[in-house]
Amino acid sequence: MPLSQINQKIILVLFLVFVISALYILSANKEKYSDTFLGNDNSSITNVHPGDSIQQAINNTSPCGTVTVYPGLYKENLVVNRPLIIISNPGETNNTIVQAADPEEDVFNVTADNVTISGFNIKGTTSKAGIYCSGSGGNITGNKLSYNNYGVYLNDSNRSILENNEVNNNSVGIYLRNSSNNQLKSNKISCVGIFVGLDNNATGIYLEDSDNNKLMSSTISKLWDGVNLTDSSNNELNNNSILQNYFSLSLINSNNNKVLNNTIEKLGYSYSVVLANSQNNTLQGNTASPNTEIKVFYSFDSKNNTFEGERYTVNEQGSRCVYRER
Repeated sequence: MPLSQINQKIILVLFLVFVISALYILSANKEKYSDTFLGNDNSSITNVHPGDSIQQAINNTSPCGTVTVYPGLYKENLVVNRPLIIISNPGETNNTIVQAADPEEDVFNVTADNVTISGFNIKGTTSKAGIYCSGSGGNITGNKLSYNNYGVYLNDSNRSILENNEVNNNSVGIYLRNSSNNQLKSNKISCVGIFVGLDNNATGIYLEDSDNNKLMSSTISKLWDGVNLTDSSNNELNNNSILQNYFSLSLINSNNNKVLNNTIEKLGYSYSVVLANSQNNTLQGNTASPNTEIKVFYSFDSKNNTFEGERYTVNEQGSRCVYRER
């Protein structure tokens, strides 16, 4: 066979090998990047062990990825600026502690949408929040938040879920400001007790300029101010236990709220519910301690509120209400 033909065949074989190799590499890279985007590749899952930095893991994990933190004490102030799932190793909430390195800053500062924070023991900020969230669509579940100024602070945050959190001994347990369409479910919020000292003025749940939220199946107890709605309308409080607080439930400049099927046991202040300049609210199916009534205090400017179900004693102060007892 002439040498020129042999050279042509060698060149053809080498070309075919090159083409096949290139196609294989492209296919492998496509699969890799697809899995990373979907969160199925190891590169989008970062494990953090004691001695590691959670913040570094957050920075190095691709959006929509997962950061799993193993038990230990982590002294950091964390900034979450991308959608992530940040969780403790399952079942290790008490022992996975994130403590503020700087007590003047938030422990978790969440600025991104669609962030999950679950399973942490969060504490140690004297001025800010255990979890501060200005993103929407978040999921804050199964955390313990204690000895912070705010346990959880939602600011301009919508469509988030706060569920199964233990929020103890903070100045304000859960604070919503300019935040709407959030769900607070099955949280336990308490303090050391209102008679420990005169400086104890802690609040359990405080909504300010926040509408269309649902507060459900939570326990709020042993605080100065149990639940306070200020300039907040169209919210629903359903099946909560508001127990042994000095002020149980206050609605101030808040309209069209529904207070349904709650247990309200007052301690200290003469009235269970305070309505100040608040209209068209409905209280239905609420109960108090055995053989007692739910006492409601009205300001002059509170009108057209409706009470249905259990016995209410109303000090109207010149206001108008609709009262129905079944």
